[in-house]
Amino acid sequence: MPYRIRWEGHGVYRRFYGVVTRQEFRDAYEEMCGDVRYEGIRYLISDYLEARPDPDLTERDLRAQAQLERLRFYDSPDTVHAMVATDPGVVAYIKYYESLRVSPHCMGGFSTIEDARHWIADNPRMGWTRPPTRAASVSTAPQR
Repeated sequence: MPYRIRWEGHGVYRRFYGVVTRQEFRDAYEEMCGDVRYEGIRYLISDYLEARPDPDLTERDLRAQAQLERLRFYDSPDTVHAMVATDPGVVAYIKYYESLRVSPHCMGGFSTIEDARHWIADNPRMGWTRPPTRAASVSTAPQR
């Protein structure tokens, strides 16, 4: 498992390292989205500074991932996604992913975690408030 997920206040920090396969990339996403804390997060930082893509991870996979994010948009609609990388191959994938304009999240590419965090802090979505949980949004009207 060449990734680690850390939950932070209103967001998620995912660190990838080593060679990341298509399945591992998808597993990291599924693990993150499967956690009850995912609903209503404000930011996601994907740290690829110590990672490089396995040859089995292709642009087609990135397109499918972006489409999957679009389907799950309402789980966390006010999320910004900061992607951090310096490896030319990873940077090229990030630029391709951003160019698809399929993912519903506001995205940015950075070369340092610090720059990514500053962008998140300065993002115009700072008026964000956590939406009610699904359980809290169910009507509690008295029954007759």
